[in-house]
Amino acid sequence: MMKTYTLPRLIINLKNVRSNYRELCKRSNGTTVGAVVKDDSYGCGCADVVEALVQEGCTTFFVDYAPCGVIVRQKAPQADIYCLQSLGLDTLDEIKQAHLIPVLGSLEDLQIFKQANLPDIPLAINIETGLNRLGFRPSDIQTLSSEDRAAVKLCLSHLACSSYTYHPLNGQQLQRFAEMKDIFPNAKFTLGASDAFQLGPRYYFDIIRAGANLYGIDTFETNRDYLKQAMHVQAAVLQIADLPTGESVSYGATYKATSPRKIAIIGIGYGDGLPRSLSNGKGKVFYEGHEIPILGRICMDNIICDITDVPNLQTGVLVDVLNDTYTADDMGIDAGTIGYEIISTFGKNKRFKRIVIR
Repeated sequence: MMKTYTLPRLIINLKNVRSNYRELCKRSNGTTVGAVVKDDSYGCGCADVVEALVQEGCTTFFVDYAPCGVIVRQKAPQADIYCLQSLGLDTLDEIKQAHLIPVLGSLEDLQIFKQANLPDIPLAINIETGLNRLGFRPSDIQTLSSEDRAAVKLCLSHLACSSYTYHPLNGQQLQRFAEMKDIFPNAKFTLGASDAFQLGPRYYFDIIRAGANLYGIDTFETNRDYLKQAMHVQAAVLQIADLPTGESVSYGATYKATSPRKIAIIGIGYGDGLPRSLSNGKGKVFYEGHEIPILGRICMDNIICDITDVPNLQTGVLVDVLNDTYTADDMGIDAGTIGYEIISTFGKNKRFKRIVIR
């Protein structure tokens, strides 16, 4: 009998993305929930995600660069689309044609914006309050004319420690950002991203920038009662073999069997985005409720797993790498990284058979 499956599979569940958006809107106290769709919607596919969110009534989107904004504009012709990486001479044409709103981060950006003659595009700025990344510093704000301050329609900042509910920098940034209200009287304000839902309504302001939560990522591990996973990953069992006592597996022979084992060679590896740090028992896959540990080092295309105690597993079937119970956040913890990186890396890979559930 021929093997049923060999390709790893990446499953994007847009129904779950839509459900997450609806749930976040319920918890926003009437504040506008904008969708962060940068990095190809965290690897979930920007065009598909935007199309799904427009159906839910989303009218505000945040992208990284202008080319991503062009994709969003095609799916959301009436939306406000903010480019978080500002603008440059290499993106002006796309900003003009797609009517994107660059979030300016410096006086230099403002000069480019003025010289570009963009009268139909509102002025949005990023204010540095403690992350020390992109943004106008206090000395920059002091040099702005009253005309410039009145022209600003959106003020944005980003929290450095929002994953830690009681970190003192959260309150400091909140206060610094709130003080900008008097300086930019005509602007809307957005400070909080997904973690704002944990920090509370004081961090909501006019717009919440929902990113991670849209895709089921929850660094607080407290919202899993309503967040659903946007990404599932499966891989095929390519071969099953016996491993005698004393034999080793994979490169470096870092695992040696102390008793007879049965192993499965599964078609996924670091070339597909599976973190190599999950080698030697730190990672696992799942099949019909069984947790299957990874033995030895993860290869570019394969992992070797111990299936001694897993009955009825055959070649050609699919095992779960990410699912509803072992999430990107869980894998991130095991791999020493974060769920954001997990789904972003998987999502970029071209080797997967990609399946979209609408």
